Amino acid sequence: MATLGIKRAWVARVDQNFKVITGVNGINGQASDTDGRFLIDESSSQGVASANMTNLQGALSDIYGSNKLVYKSAAKGNAQTVLTVNHLPADVKQRMLGAVDDGRGGYSINGKANSNNRIALLVESSDAFDITQPVYFGFYAGIVTEASENVATNDASEKRTQDALTFGHLERGDDGFGKRYFSWLSNFDKTKMMNDIFPSASGTSAYSNTSTSTASTTASTTTASN
Repeated sequence: MATLGIKRAWVARVDQNFKVITGVNGINGQASDTDGRFLIDESSSQGVASANMTNLQGALSDIYGSNKLVYKSAAKGNAQTVLTVNHLPADVKQRMLGAVDDGRGGYSINGKANSNNRIALLVESSDAFDITQPVYFGFYAGIVTEASENVATNDASEKRTQDALTFGHLERGDDGFGKRYFSWLSNFDKTKMMNDIFPSASGTSAYSNTSTSTASTTASTTTASN
């Protein structure tokens, strides 16, 4: 099926068991955070520009027998997503990267990705011919990297950059990398979807349509509503 646009995305830090981390070690970095997710939308981050998901399936190899092509051997893809956001809060972005905070407003650049910092991701798009029908792409965990940044002088036009983060997704046991969800199917359940991608996030509003997530740099509440 085809999709139309991108509305928002959610991210959360997860542990080695793919469970959401809350509190000061969570994505929001706040002791009061019982949700563990950060909602990326126009209110918190000036909107999501794109989510480019690649290598969702591996290449096929030809198997010949009796002078005929008799089978296609399927390799496993190395799933990844490049998530481009207009303006992520600086501290949320650095937590996604797993950068070390020096306590003085600085975050480490040490030339190496943090392989122990795992981020779950859920992206919301819509059906290509019905924008009221959401389509979701969820990934259980990934290592987030940003290999380069480029800043340039303003001239006759502004030279504005975006936050482009690459998720190298990890498999969760036999569940694979993640799932696609189609909201118009009769058995679709948004709460179960959230519980699947973001398991064990606590708090009474953790998986409701009115859950909240607060970034410490913005000091504002973003609402995960429909």
